[in-house]
Order: sequence, then C-alpha cells, then structure tokens
Amino acid sequence: MPDRAEIVSAVEDYVKYLGSHDVDGLVALFASDAVQHEPLGVKTYRGIGEIREFDTANAQVDFTVSLLGPISVTGKYAAMQLRVQRVGMADFAASDLFEFDENGKIISLSVVLDPQALC
Repeated sequence: MPDRAEIVSAVEDYVKYLGSHDVDGLVALFASDAVQHEPLGVKTYRGIGEIREFDTANAQVDFTVSLLGPISVTGKYAAMQLRVQRVGMADFAASDLFEFDENGKIISLSVVLDPQALC
C-alpha cells in the first residue's frame, strides 16, 4: 500500500501531466485495468486503452489547470480540486477522487465538473 507521500506525489504528477498535456505521463499513472469516470455519471473509460484515447483527445484542447487547495489523503484514496482555465470560457472547478492500488497506480478516478463552483 502506498503511503501518503507517495499518493500525494502521484496526484501532483497527475496535475503536472494534465496541465502539460503529457498523455504518456498521465497514462503511466494508471493501472492497466483502471476506470475513469469523467465526468462522473456521464462517461466511463475502462482500461488503459480507453483512458489513453480520452487523454489524447483531451490533450488537443487548450486549457490550463491549477490546484485550488491541498490534496487530501485517507488510506488508498485521495481527493483534490482543480481550477480549469480555457480561453473564451469562464474558469470552472473539477473535483477529482482517486483510488490507488498496492503499487501506487490509479485504479479509479472520478471527476466531478462544476461550471458554477467558482462563480
């Protein structure tokens, strides 16, 4: 089981790779059988192939991200909130909940997008 420091580091890497549109870096953080719910309740990507396909398409969009607060960790779970900025759109918040496996890989990521959270 990864410790708190390892989980925080993985989430920080996720933010860095997401913001720099580094698909290979992002995908390397996930277990091969991971699931990504983005946005939660709308679309689920299963396995590394579907996650890579989503991240590749997402990397074509011009946006930046920054942490809105601390990364919270409880056991094998972590949560954080991002500010997402895109030209021509109001900034919005994304709240992400991660679950990690015993090797420190993401096995589940749920993303809640809220365009009104920063109003």
